[in-house]
Amino acid sequence: MNWIAQKSAQFFITLFVLIAISALPSLVVQLEFVPSNYWNGIQQQFSQLAKLDEITYYNVTAQRELPLLPDLAPPMKETVIIFMTSLIVSVGFALLYAYFFYRSGKRVRTVLQQTSQTLEMIPDLFWLIFSQFLAITIYKKTGFDRIEVAGGFAEYIRFLPIVTLTLTILFFFLKWLTKHILEEEVSLFLELARAKGVRPAALFWRHLLPNLVYRFYLFFRSNLITVLSSLLIIEYLFNVQGIFRFAVYNPVMPILLVILLVVYIPIFILDLVAEWLIPNAWKGGI
Repeated sequence: MNWIAQKSAQFFITLFVLIAISALPSLVVQLEFVPSNYWNGIQQQFSQLAKLDEITYYNVTAQRELPLLPDLAPPMKETVIIFMTSLIVSVGFALLYAYFFYRSGKRVRTVLQQTSQTLEMIPDLFWLIFSQFLAITIYKKTGFDRIEVAGGFAEYIRFLPIVTLTLTILFFFLKWLTKHILEEEVSLFLELARAKGVRPAALFWRHLLPNLVYRFYLFFRSNLITVLSSLLIIEYLFNVQGIFRFAVYNPVMPILLVILLVVYIPIFILDLVAEWLIPNAWKGGI
């Protein structure tokens, strides 16, 4: 019951914060900063919750106002495809890296540590520009034109956005895994397992990794806003027909409210499911 009460309180507090964020455009009226108008904007957003299905947006292609919610599905689909593919690929590579790092010697570990720290410091914008530059260079040298460097209103671009976001998430993960594997491998329960003759592969997959899963999940959840901000930049600069680019081109308070809710509610539900599915034995004392 305490867990349900805690999650319910978290949901309603976050809902109020999202409404407050979506009302931020009300601070500017005719290019003037008007703080007194902010409360009216918040009240307007609360009243908008009862009539979300009435919100419209201006469709450039159709040259007219259209209902928002049905037309928001394709951009949401593009964003989910890019985000989930990047997340799955980066987690897969991160697990392989973690195992390789665990089985490596001191010299190789030093190189991996320095490399992961350096790569994690490189800004997202660099990988975006570098991937576009590489695609253009390949086209000039070989004539291979199957890699799109930007999307259009009727064209979807996925490969380079997925590659760029994957690199961003992956380097984020590698630094965390490097640090925590070093901390965890000297723990008493692993020393006991080694003394019992458990093989190194089993030590990693059956003992060390399960002990890191929940902390890794908490780390990712607390830094999700950083990943989403990177995705926003990627969608805008690659001209991806995703939900974040849609928000940039339609900075109207009701539309921002719907987009924030559409992004947050699935994440909240997935968080509930993850908290329920992760075994208590993996959570330790956290």
